[in-house]
Amino acid sequence: MLVSESLAADATPAAAPRPVVWLLLTACAVAILAIGAVTTVVILGGVQPRPGPLPAAFWAAIALGALATCASLGIRTIRWIFLLRRASARIPLRDACIGYLAGFSLLFVPLLVGEIVVRAAVLKSRARVPLVATAVVNLWERLLDVSALALIAAVGASLMAGPQAALIPLTIVALTSTRSFRRFALSAAVGVSNVVVRRVAPAEPLADLGDLASLASHGTWLAALTASAAAWALPALALWALAASWSGSFGSFGPADAQLAYASSALTGGFLLAPGGVRVVGGSLLAYLAESGLSRGDAALTVLAVRLVTAGLATILGAIFVWAHLRTPAPASASHFDDISRAYDAQIPAPQREALLVRKTTLMRDALTRLRIGPRGLDVGCGQGWYVARMRGLGYDVRGIDASAGQIALARRHVDDPAVIAEGTALRIDAPDASYDFAYSINVLHHLASVTEQRAAFAELFRVLKPGGLVFVHEMNTRNVLFRFYMGYVFPTLNCIDEGTERWLLPHCLQNYTSAPVIATSYFTFMPEFVPGPALRLVRPIEALLEASPLRVYSAHYMAVLQKPGPPA
Repeated sequence: MLVSESLAADATPAAAPRPVVWLLLTACAVAILAIGAVTTVVILGGVQPRPGPLPAAFWAAIALGALATCASLGIRTIRWIFLLRRASARIPLRDACIGYLAGFSLLFVPLLVGEIVVRAAVLKSRARVPLVATAVVNLWERLLDVSALALIAAVGASLMAGPQAALIPLTIVALTSTRSFRRFALSAAVGVSNVVVRRVAPAEPLADLGDLASLASHGTWLAALTASAAAWALPALALWALAASWSGSFGSFGPADAQLAYASSALTGGFLLAPGGVRVVGGSLLAYLAESGLSRGDAALTVLAVRLVTAGLATILGAIFVWAHLRTPAPASASHFDDISRAYDAQIPAPQREALLVRKTTLMRDALTRLRIGPRGLDVGCGQGWYVARMRGLGYDVRGIDASAGQIALARRHVDDPAVIAEGTALRIDAPDASYDFAYSINVLHHLASVTEQRAAFAELFRVLKPGGLVFVHEMNTRNVLFRFYMGYVFPTLNCIDEGTERWLLPHCLQNYTSAPVIATSYFTFMPEFVPGPALRLVRPIEALLEASPLRVYSAHYMAVLQKPGPPA
C-alpha cells in the first residue's frame, strides 16, 4: 500500500497531511530565532563587557553554531530511532522524534534523570514503550557519546601533539570496542534500570537482557558510533568559527584544536553522566582558548556563545517538543490508512505512479500467460483499486480486499464493478480454500506488525490459492543499505504513508516466511520517486542497463513469484 503504487483519484487530489519534516523544521526555526534573541540580549546586555563592537563574523558564527547544533541533534535523533529498533521498540517515527527531542527540555538536570524521565513518559504515553527500554537506550547513548568523544579527542590530540598524546582517549575507544565490555555495560544498564523502575512503577514490565542483546552487537555499535562521532564533530566546528571570528586568532586555533577542546571538555561531562554531549565544560574550554592567544574577555564570550547555541538551543527545542507532545496526541495506527486515504496519491509524482502501475501489471500478465495460470485473481491490500482496475482491463477476473474503509470507498469508484472490492486483510481473507488462480500484494506485507504476522499472511495467501497457483509479492527492495536508510528514516519523514514501523522483506530471504518455492524474481527501477517525468524518460536507458546487469539486485522494487505445490487446476 505504498503511496507510489496508485494513481491520482481526482483531478485535484487532497493535500497530504503534514509529514514529520514540517514539525522538525518549524521547531528548529523557532528554536534558532529564540536562542538568537536570547544570545543578543545576554551578550549585548553586558554579561561579558568588551570594549568596542563585536565583529560581524562573531554573529555569523553564532548563526552557524545554531545550524550545526540542529544538524547534530538531527543525527542523534536518527541514532535514537536506530537504537530503539534494535531494542525491539519499533514505533512510529513521529512519536520517536517527539519523545527524544522532548527530553532535552530537562537537559540541565544531573545524572540524565531529566532526559530519561521526560522521554520515558512521552514514549509511554504515545507509543506504549516500556520505561525500562527507554532508560536502557538512554544510558546506551551516553556510553556511545563517551566513546565517540574519546575518538574525536584522540584524533585531535594525535594531530596536535603526536600519537602519544592520544593514549588515554584511545584506551577508552579500545575498551568500549570489545564485545565483552559492551555486554557487561549492557547488563549493568538493564540491571540498574530494572531496579529503578521496580521502585517507581511496580506495575511496569521489566527488561530481559536477551531482548536488548542486539544493542551490544558489533554492527549496531559500529553504526551508532559512526553517527555519534559525526554528531559531536559539528558543535566543535561552531566553537572553531566563534574563536576564529576574533581578529588574529584564525591561525592559532584551528579545526583540530576545536575538535580536541570540545571533545575533551564534553568527555568530562560524559563521565559524570551530566549532559556532556551538548553541554560543554566552560572552565576547560576557557583554558584551551586562553592558550590559543585569545584575551580573557573574548574567550569568555566565545564559551558563553557556544553554551547558548548548543545547550541553550537544545533546551528550547526540547520545550517546543514537550508542547508538541501535549498538543498533538499520537494517532491510532489502526486508523492510519483511513486517516490518509484522501491524500494517499498526493505525495508522489504521477509519472512514477503510472510507470509502476504499467510495469507491475505487465510483469504479472507475462508470468500468468507463460505459466498458463487461470484468470481468477485476488489483490490483497488493494488500496484505491488502481491495480484491480488495470488487471480487470487486461482480461482477468480480479477482486480486491483492504482493511481501510476509506480506501475501500475510493477503490469502489475506480473499478468497473464496486462489488469486486470488499473488506479483508492479508491475515483474514473471506474466501474458501483453493478459490483463486493467483493472488498478489503490492507493498502490503511490510506493514504487518511482526515476522509472525508476515508468515501467517503467506499461509493465508496460499490457503486461498488452487494447487499450482501463483503469489506475486511486490515489495520495496531494501537490499541496498543506502536505500534501506532512505526508506527507513527519510521517506517516513518526508511523507505520511509509511510510519517508520515497516518490516522490509528482502527478495533473497523469502524462505524466512514460507516454504513455497520462489520460481522467479524481477528487479526494476532505480530512480527515486521524486524524479520528475522528463528526467525519468532521459535516464530510462541507463536504468534499463542496470536492470539487466548484476547490479539489478539493488533495484528499488522487486516482484517475486511463488508457486503453490501441486499441478495447476
